[in-house]
Amino acid sequence: MTIVANVWSYLWGTLTVIPFLGFPIAYFLLYAWKRDKRLAGRWAINITNLLLIRSVVVAYSEIWPEAMSAWWWIACFYLVFISLLGWMQVKWKGKLSLRKIGFSAWRLSFLLFGLIYVVLITTGIVKTMSVV
Repeated sequence: MTIVANVWSYLWGTLTVIPFLGFPIAYFLLYAWKRDKRLAGRWAINITNLLLIRSVVVAYSEIWPEAMSAWWWIACFYLVFISLLGWMQVKWKGKLSLRKIGFSAWRLSFLLFGLIYVVLITTGIVKTMSVV
């Protein structure tokens, strides 16, 4: 492989194992490019959320290799969560705004996947330590 492919492979692997490292990298790259702290922060959170989802899927598949794919769990989570947020919005506001529901679901999933990531990494460490 070329040097660029090796660097990309190691960076992608590192960001899969430690997704929160993607936040400062994305923030500083976007801030250097756009010179807008608010935009850089929003995009850094979005990129970190994608990295968290990837890390959760990889950790889940490593801990339980025979189980159903974590992508199905994530798709079901978003469908149920968006439906619940839509129902609450119609109940309280009387109208439905899919844009607000989508942003809310995406931002709240950042917190949820951060928590799930910590739980899965801890579970993986405990499972690995019990085998040794």
